[in-house]
Amino acid sequence: MRFLTSLFVSSLASLSLVAASPTPRDVEYDYVIVGSGAGGGPLACRLAREGYKTLLIEAGGDHNGNVNVSVPGYQGVVTQDPTLRWDIFVNHYKDINRQKRDPKFTYELGPYQYHVGPNPPSNAEEKGILYPRAQGLGGCVSHNALIWILPHARDWNFIKDLTGDDTWDAIKMNKYLDRVYQWQTAMPTDPTILLRDLPLAQHLIGGASALGLSIPLLTPLVNLGNALLNSPNNRLNPARDVTPGFFQIPLIMKGGVRTSVREYIQETVAKGYPLTVKLNTYVTKINFDESGDKPKASGVEYREGEYLYRASPLNRRERGTPGSVSAKREVIISAGTFNTPQLLKLSGIGPQDELRRHDIEVVKDLPGVGTNMMDRYEIPVNVKHPEDFPILDGCTFDLKPQDKCLKQWQTKPYILGAKGAYATNGLAATMVFTTKTSKTPASDMFVFGGPINFKGYFPQWADFAVRDHKHFSWYSLKAHSRNRAGTVELRSNDPFDQPLINFNYFDEGTTEGGADNLDLQSLIQAIRQSREALAHYYKYPILNGTKFVEESPGADVQSDAAIGQYIKDNAWGHHAACSCPIGPDDDPMAVLDSKFRVRGVENLRVVDASVFPDIPGVFIQSAIFMASEKAAEEIIQAAKEADKAAAEAPAS
Repeated sequence: MRFLTSLFVSSLASLSLVAASPTPRDVEYDYVIVGSGAGGGPLACRLAREGYKTLLIEAGGDHNGNVNVSVPGYQGVVTQDPTLRWDIFVNHYKDINRQKRDPKFTYELGPYQYHVGPNPPSNAEEKGILYPRAQGLGGCVSHNALIWILPHARDWNFIKDLTGDDTWDAIKMNKYLDRVYQWQTAMPTDPTILLRDLPLAQHLIGGASALGLSIPLLTPLVNLGNALLNSPNNRLNPARDVTPGFFQIPLIMKGGVRTSVREYIQETVAKGYPLTVKLNTYVTKINFDESGDKPKASGVEYREGEYLYRASPLNRRERGTPGSVSAKREVIISAGTFNTPQLLKLSGIGPQDELRRHDIEVVKDLPGVGTNMMDRYEIPVNVKHPEDFPILDGCTFDLKPQDKCLKQWQTKPYILGAKGAYATNGLAATMVFTTKTSKTPASDMFVFGGPINFKGYFPQWADFAVRDHKHFSWYSLKAHSRNRAGTVELRSNDPFDQPLINFNYFDEGTTEGGADNLDLQSLIQAIRQSREALAHYYKYPILNGTKFVEESPGADVQSDAAIGQYIKDNAWGHHAACSCPIGPDDDPMAVLDSKFRVRGVENLRVVDASVFPDIPGVFIQSAIFMASEKAAEEIIQAAKEADKAAAEAPAS
């Protein structure tokens, strides 16, 4: 895909909404928040709307005028956009030879030039598995797949029981979801679009039938439409968490346009609330006042400049212009599961032995920083037809002038499928069920279907996924995984270096009680369920779908052992979480208390995906949004209590 540079430049209208100029050295904010994504963005808006002077610092820029961040169908393209993307590379296994069994294993041939798969040139540098991350206003919410699935009750009750803090009770957490819905819209994929593609509808009917839904052979579309009217987020169903079914996929969009954190931030600034957004600014260190009994976070140091982090393909090995800013009340880190523990460690908060190895002065020995990291396991079944899916006719996914689907998306209303394929994210529906080896009664398997050849992430993965229009994938996502053995460690004390990230998959990770094998068995069941859906596809020849060939795992992969090996070699994830976990007071590995406060220091909190002690739900953004709203309430309450105490204190 070719990118038109002119579309990637922020518009003047955008610059009027967010501050891009250097922060004056004498300016002091109530709150300084690092990171504008799912945790930091909503939090900054809520604090500013409450009247607190708030600075939101973002490593990237704004992207007004960039079609990639707006078109749901471009959810693959946007992860390849060089102005947004960070090429983070991780390992699933410490054994590098075992890791290389994954066909997505990537080598670097030159700066940001890659070779994927076996037989690299002799001078190639081993990198690992691509893990797409984003810089820019709204963080990864501006480049994700838009999927909006609510957390399960056990996700919140687990934190309540672990910490003894009753405010995390699932019923009480509903008020934070209500607050999220004040600014976040979520819409289903328009099911009427399937009328334009009966072969695609035939695949979805196969999935519904395989789950046990009654789909008449002669009138299958009517019953499929009824099934797709159901929502996986039905808050009126008390058994929602454990209810299997076949559902449409709610997306964070409005009228077929991605709408989320970025727009909320822009609106907050435009309405005149005391929110300053500082773009193209990379925070390198948290400053502490160590004159009291406990170190107290007092502000941050940063560097101003574009594409400073070396994960950016537009990095020019520059270090930017130094600066700093003070926080009168608190510093809040919302840099994400990888960069939050990296920043904490660079600032002296983390395992003391690791810090000393990198000549970093220890402010607080917190051994849990960068541990306990969790993720989903994801794995596909991919098939190929001899003919294109009609719904993708004219879709080039690359901003070319002949992209008829883009013109349709730009000119048509969001009604009765008129906006076309780009008003979806490419995944049309999902099978939801609880596997036999799930660790909870809640649904732990979501199997998404769509007309793409999705096999995970590697450089130019989106080009590969849509380079023809003949493939269909049932792709499984394992919720409530057991593996908590992932780590984020410093590569050096240079803030612009990527950290060392290892997820320690399956038997290299958490194995107590057979945890690794139980997760593997869930995924094997999902592969078999996907194949069952493909078998049911042939029950509905009335829709004139063509025969297909299974490309992966492939017809020769049939036994549990063979399927299990396929999963171990090919699985991936993209919901990294839990690397700075909340925990009880008596847990030495707990980084945060139940109020998001970093233990052993004052005026420092973390609010992002890293805070969870156990990975929540299915798609993580809704849980982070809710946690962000909860953190805002905790912070505002603490500020009011502090102000009241100060007002009531006797004059000296």
